[in-house]
Amino acid sequence: MGNALVIFKVFADPEQLNSVEAELRKIDTDQFRDLKREPIGFGIEVIRVGYIIPDKVDGALEKLENAVRTVKGINEVEVDGVTLL
Repeated sequence: MGNALVIFKVFADPEQLNSVEAELRKIDTDQFRDLKREPIGFGIEVIRVGYIIPDKVDGALEKLENAVRTVKGINEVEVDGVTLL
């Protein structure tokens, strides 16, 4: 059984970016890999966050995505990419 890297694009309220980042880092800290902010224009930033999940476990991606969506201050979450490791 291998692993996959999942990258989420997270859109959050600009006033709450710091608290959203802190909460995203707390989600399953064994799986958390990286987080960065990227400007998308007009002073708005998006957060890209990556997690490692097992690739053969049914529902692992959905469970992680639901955990990310429950963070207070997030407006929208998109799966930006998935790749096998």
